[in-house]
Amino acid sequence: MPARPSSNPKPARFTNAHMVATSFAAVAGVAIAAYQTLSPTAAPPQQPVQVTLAVESPAAIIDVPVAKGDAVQAGPFDIGQGAQFSAALKDGAEQRYSLSDLFDGKPETSLSIVDPDRELNVLVSFAGDVAQPVNLIEYVPPTGNFGAAANQLDVMVLPEGLMDTSGRPIQSFTLQTTPGKQSFAMPDQSLGKGVWLRIAGPADATSIAIGDFRILK
Repeated sequence: MPARPSSNPKPARFTNAHMVATSFAAVAGVAIAAYQTLSPTAAPPQQPVQVTLAVESPAAIIDVPVAKGDAVQAGPFDIGQGAQFSAALKDGAEQRYSLSDLFDGKPETSLSIVDPDRELNVLVSFAGDVAQPVNLIEYVPPTGNFGAAANQLDVMVLPEGLMDTSGRPIQSFTLQTTPGKQSFAMPDQSLGKGVWLRIAGPADATSIAIGDFRILK
């Protein structure tokens, strides 16, 4: 029996053409991918962006509470302010010299010891007759023209504010005669109601200029 011709020859031809097109597209896709990868002008692949977040640690922030009504003291307190100044020895020195000039914070108001005096003994009685810790003695030499300047200082802290030298330790210091400020540290537990200062200069000087003192706690 002779073969019968196909009643639908066109679909067979369409299928073959579709397969050829599909194969061509696959080959073209591979070629394009290879070109993009191997081409010297192709842009390098982008690296992922790394983001670092800085988080402040709560422990790095210190909140210091301040009590309301509390006064903040800046620096040492001058306990010489408001004190009484008198001659430590019964020699009438307070009649010849303005002893308060040694504690007014003004080196230009320096005091000069004159013949026949060779030294000056000053008793500083703290205000209110209250015992105070004495931590530092500060000194600024005198300014201006003068013959000689004081160069010796002896200090005694008086627990009762009276001139009683029996068994009391004495601190001795050398005063500078050039411009500048000196600080002399007192021993720990130097508590008293007053201070005795002995100030002297060169033994052969006929006039001895003294600068300014501060007594600090």
